[in-house]
Amino acid sequence: MYQQHRHLSINYNYNHIHSLPFGQQVRSLLCFDLQSPTSISCSFKVVRVLECFRISSDHVVIGIEHLVHLRFLKISGRLPPMESFQRLECLVVHSIDEIEIPNILLNMLSLRHMHFLGGGYFSASCLQQATNNESFQINNNLESIYVIRISNETDLKMLRCSPNLRRLKVSIRSSLNYYFDFLNQLESLKLESGALSSSFFRLPLNLKQLTLADAHISPEQMEIIGKLEYLEVLKLQYVVFEGEQWDTSEGGFPQLKFLKLYGVNIAEWNAECDHFPRLQQLVLEFCNCLKMIPPNLGDIPTLQKIVVYKCAEAIKDSAKKIQEEQQDNGNEELEFIIVSATNSRI
Repeated sequence: MYQQHRHLSINYNYNHIHSLPFGQQVRSLLCFDLQSPTSISCSFKVVRVLECFRISSDHVVIGIEHLVHLRFLKISGRLPPMESFQRLECLVVHSIDEIEIPNILLNMLSLRHMHFLGGGYFSASCLQQATNNESFQINNNLESIYVIRISNETDLKMLRCSPNLRRLKVSIRSSLNYYFDFLNQLESLKLESGALSSSFFRLPLNLKQLTLADAHISPEQMEIIGKLEYLEVLKLQYVVFEGEQWDTSEGGFPQLKFLKLYGVNIAEWNAECDHFPRLQQLVLEFCNCLKMIPPNLGDIPTLQKIVVYKCAEAIKDSAKKIQEEQQDNGNEELEFIIVSATNSRI
């Protein structure tokens, strides 16, 4: 019976597992809340998926380097020794502090996804090599990196060594010039920063999803974003618009389907229905400065839903007005979700 299990979950106490004939067939192992340092390598030599929840890596790191068949590793705290994981495809690390990325990860050909949920940064030794050697190169097949700290041009040079990136989340720490247009395969980009300069908008032309967080933005920059031909999802979180105004124009956002404004400082938003010709969902959350939703947005033929969540009363009122006008025009398909500051849904 026990020998047939391919998926196993262990909660709190690992000791009783040693007395049972698990291991040879287990391919996926989930560990929760282990209370003491544990060696899992002896019992689960062929495990391919290891997920550790609410556990310090100090409690599972004993012998973990012997799990040479690992394809997926999700762990909390510091990184375990990585030299043996030459088949690893996805690494997820939960941590309070940023993690220094060892050089070996950047040269691991099997690795496709590298996610540091508390943030990560390139090691000093790797950056020094990249700085001193013009022909510096690393070889990997990474497709996604979350969240990487970018502080200088050398960090960008490191990203150039991952030409297959499709998804990237970046925390920008200075106002130097940043160019991301060299990532020709990139489809999803999230930039977190309070110090973005105008030149950062050399963005990959193939972007489908863009998120800006904690950034200052000018009308010229928004116009450049609007010209991204393949952009389908745009999320602006705590973005400060220059002049507290956003004026869109015809011909912009040709493929945009989802637009989310979260905590932005816009007071005036001037837009027509043909400025977002394929918009399907509009989401406004915690927008307390905006005076009204542009009424003509309700006439967008593709629009399916407008969500207003804990915004100023003026926005809620303008959403109701758009709803009434659309119903008067026979448009019963457009859905409205309005949640007030008191958590009541209208």
